[in-house]
Amino acid sequence: MKQIASRLCWMALAGGLVGAPAIAAAQENGATMMVLDGSGSMWGQIDGTAKIEIARGAIGRMLADWPEDRALGLMAYGHRREGDCDDIETILSPGPLDRTAVETALEDVTPRGKTPVGASVRAAAGLVGQNGSVVVVTDGLENCGADLCALGEELAEAGAGFTAHVIGFDVDDAGGQLACLAEATGGRYIPASDAASLTGALQQVSAPEPAPTGPLHVDEFDRAELGPDWTVDNPDPSGFIVDKGALVTMTVEPGYMGDAADQPNVFRWTGAGFPDGDWDLSADFTARMGQVQSLGGRRAIVQVGRHADVDNTISVYVYRQGNSNDDLWLRLRAMSGGTESRAEVEIAGDVRGYDLAQILRDFEDKGARLTISKRGRDYVGRLTMNGWTMQEGGPEVIETDPIQVLRTTGDPALFAGTLGSEQTVAEFDRIEILEVQ
Repeated sequence: MKQIASRLCWMALAGGLVGAPAIAAAQENGATMMVLDGSGSMWGQIDGTAKIEIARGAIGRMLADWPEDRALGLMAYGHRREGDCDDIETILSPGPLDRTAVETALEDVTPRGKTPVGASVRAAAGLVGQNGSVVVVTDGLENCGADLCALGEELAEAGAGFTAHVIGFDVDDAGGQLACLAEATGGRYIPASDAASLTGALQQVSAPEPAPTGPLHVDEFDRAELGPDWTVDNPDPSGFIVDKGALVTMTVEPGYMGDAADQPNVFRWTGAGFPDGDWDLSADFTARMGQVQSLGGRRAIVQVGRHADVDNTISVYVYRQGNSNDDLWLRLRAMSGGTESRAEVEIAGDVRGYDLAQILRDFEDKGARLTISKRGRDYVGRLTMNGWTMQEGGPEVIETDPIQVLRTTGDPALFAGTLGSEQTVAEFDRIEILEVQ
């Protein structure tokens, strides 16, 4: 009865959104609708190529790996008339994948008009059926009056399992509206800045989410000593203790994991191993990263990774630069055989409105989770806040773009560091390795 009631509620909502004919067309439960921005700004160029051309190519590459049994539709907005917020067209209704038809239809999308993101998602919601999803590629913010946060909550409360993924292509979502829409429905917001990152973002949101099989290894530090499952590189006992269910570590010398071979107090979980396939390595932490100052601040680092030595290491870390702008970054860095790869996202600084003092208090009082996700040869760094956000209405999860590493080696590892004279104190109260099938 509950499932029936939920489905009736969804049909009533979708009917109010797009009308009865659209409901009749929603024959493919679990279908996906690709929504492409056809607004005039898509003629803008990145590295000499129009964004609409980059988007067509990225979607085409996504289609190469699209499952044959997964229904797909195509919708575009702003591509037929200038200044018309109702210019939304379902070009291909959800159905079995016809790559040639999709690629041909993409060629006919000519950027002209407005950016009605909200109305497009509303329309798509009525077409994809129960447990359906939408993937929006937009290079602009909503400019037709929709409240994307409210829309996301409305669609989520309808109980149809609808998910909206949003890729912000060369757009600054400083107000968090695009991210809010995605996260309210259980989807993902991923920023993309060029052809490679757009292709990677589409692959992330279009691939079925692997099912976790459960943690392979978990440590909650509920003892008085680290014990035999842990090895401390270049130990300085004055800088760490296991106390009250947490590994408490305080910097004793500037640097970070992977910086120097003699870096003190790199904690390697030698009693745990990684599976052969895909995995998530996550650690929950609180951290004292300093207070806001009139000019700059503490250069603090909290780091989780897989570490063998300085030439073979990969880690995700929150990094407060302590420069004149007092920027805060999420960074994923890998060294493989001495070759460096890096992806990073500025989470507080000139590009975003934020209250750094509150963010630093939340890191200390509420904590967060750092994760490295391995999927094939792609690695992504993720910061998950513990029930708080970087800014009002902002995301609770921030991810880097993926980087490709052919092979990683080493042990799960933790570190808290500084690149200045002031100390960083971090408490790690849980670390786990999750195998993903």
